[in-house]
Amino acid sequence: MNLICDKQQLQEALILVSRAVAMRTTMPILECVLLTAYENGVLTLSACDKDLTIDVAEVPAQVDEPGSIALDAKLFTEVVRKLSGEAVAIETDEKNNAICKSGRSRLQIAGQPADEFPVIPENELNNVTHRYTVKSNVLKDMIRQTIFSVAVDQSKLILTGELMEITNNVLQMVAIDMFRISYRMETLPEGTPDAKAVVPGKALSELSRILPSEEEEEVSFFFTENRAVFEASGFRLVSSLLVGDFIRYDQIHNEDFTTMVIVDRAALLGAFERAVLLAVENRMLPIKMDIQDDDLTITAQSDRGQVEDGVPCQTEGKDLTIYFNPKYFIEALRVIDEEQVVLKFNTVLSPCTIKGMDAAGHKYLVVPLRPPS
Repeated sequence: MNLICDKQQLQEALILVSRAVAMRTTMPILECVLLTAYENGVLTLSACDKDLTIDVAEVPAQVDEPGSIALDAKLFTEVVRKLSGEAVAIETDEKNNAICKSGRSRLQIAGQPADEFPVIPENELNNVTHRYTVKSNVLKDMIRQTIFSVAVDQSKLILTGELMEITNNVLQMVAIDMFRISYRMETLPEGTPDAKAVVPGKALSELSRILPSEEEEEVSFFFTENRAVFEASGFRLVSSLLVGDFIRYDQIHNEDFTTMVIVDRAALLGAFERAVLLAVENRMLPIKMDIQDDDLTITAQSDRGQVEDGVPCQTEGKDLTIYFNPKYFIEALRVIDEEQVVLKFNTVLSPCTIKGMDAAGHKYLVVPLRPPS
């Protein structure tokens, strides 16, 4: 392989694909980035940790000799970053050494054979019945407004991912960790085929970081039997799917209520954030919420002190005293974009529904804590 490419473009591609490089592995090849140079003047980069693969579609290059090599991702990224010139020349030899030159700098890196790098067969990715397309910024928002509810408990592996379900021309994304549910939907064009898959939270987090935010940008995605594939301008992300039965979230949501509250989102968020200042280290601090006469009062107590805060609101229905883990309320309130939120309650042990005043596309369920005896 023998090529010359722009240093800045190569750096940006390396930063992107490095998100899929395995951090702790017994397989050194998974700590590498695969470089492949083509005769048509294109350099592609790929990284894989077995469950997640990120490919950069192309870096323009002057390719004098096509070929491929796997290089230690961390080392190669540092080498490119430190090179002094604006262009980088890369040449490999028969012993899988890569010589990198830029300006007066010349560094040699020991590589590994490209055929040892795990590559997903293209025929597996091309054999799909339907590709779905949404605005990139919309999918980015859908992930942002749900991802925090993905479970971290590996004993419930299916809940460490998000359900992406397409039914009746609606894309729904759902995350559940047994204490709360985050739900977001977006309407798709008429005639969109139904589909369902559970995508690991890690993959969606990385996807959200690299998706472009521009409104005119689009991302296409599709599901195979074992993988989810997302393609946008300049990259492709391929993730293994989680296998199992996802919780029937649609049977949990309930619009009935005995108490409803309309309150300013920023004011309520501020009250919760002030209350958790008293939390000791990472221990959960129960918050008591009293709803009475168009007023919502939050109180909490710990070894560090006690707090009482209040927020005016509009109420309908019965007065209520209920306890929550404030983390779940705070994370939901932070991703709601509306100025006012609607809270709906039934009993002191029933989940509370949270959603924006004008938003029909997302909602959150939070399970309360059992009142102290």
